[in-house]
Amino acid sequence: MSRGAHTQGRSLWDMLSPVHRLVRALPELTPPPEFPDRLQPIDPSLTTIDNAVYDEEGVADGWHGGDADQLASLQLLNPARVPFFLRAFRAQLRTGAEAPRLLDIGCGGGLVTEELARAGYTIVGLDMSEKAVAYARARAEDQGLSTASYEVGDAYDLSRFADASFDGVVMSDVLEHLHDLPRAVGGVARVLAPGGVFAFDTINRTVLSYVLTIALAQEALRVVPANTHDWRMYVRPEELSLLLQRTGFEVDTAHFVGMKPGVDPRRLFRGRVPLGDFWEAPGALRVNYLGWARRS
Repeated sequence: MSRGAHTQGRSLWDMLSPVHRLVRALPELTPPPEFPDRLQPIDPSLTTIDNAVYDEEGVADGWHGGDADQLASLQLLNPARVPFFLRAFRAQLRTGAEAPRLLDIGCGGGLVTEELARAGYTIVGLDMSEKAVAYARARAEDQGLSTASYEVGDAYDLSRFADASFDGVVMSDVLEHLHDLPRAVGGVARVLAPGGVFAFDTINRTVLSYVLTIALAQEALRVVPANTHDWRMYVRPEELSLLLQRTGFEVDTAHFVGMKPGVDPRRLFRGRVPLGDFWEAPGALRVNYLGWARRS
């Protein structure tokens, strides 16, 4: 075989690899058994999720990179979730002399934090990844975002913040990673002032979400790093609503909105999955969804 033919064959195989992985995943298109109660603490050793993936070499600096970076797909969520969050805050929070103070829990490299700071909010980003926080701090300084600050910490320990010290809290692409939802949501309730707003986006636990986000996006197409998600950790809207009500929030799932990805054919020419910007899809809650609740 000539060198040119060999190169062509290898290139063809590279193109077919996602299809091959999908075919191998076909027997596993049925979701695994669920945990008995998603609203009870779950032993981390029982899950396949890897929350340390954001510290790995080649991942930690890819928050705002091109579509070749492993975190590139997260940027596509912003066109749907940021306007939704802004509408919730602007409609529900009282305006005064000072800008409302927000907390972004699990902020990563500041994808949402930056946008909320640019919209005029004073915001603290909190993340357990030291590399992500260092990256976000450097970007904030480089872009002159003086109203955005970042700290290393996790969702289970908000003791550094006083009671009722924030007007709004954001958890974007975080809830489905948490092993102890009651503890995390309880912390949110404590740091929120009465009338404060908790805004979030997460993933529903359905057969469709398993096929699209695990079998396809994670295993076959590798849109996200391996073990980013564990389907059993996804949260149904009715579960989240119940937990929020138990924790002192006023919530109406009628305000929840789905998110769906657009299609960007240009990415095909770069050898990438043709995912485009996500958009709001009212009533389509079977995969990604957005929501907000108000602290009583």
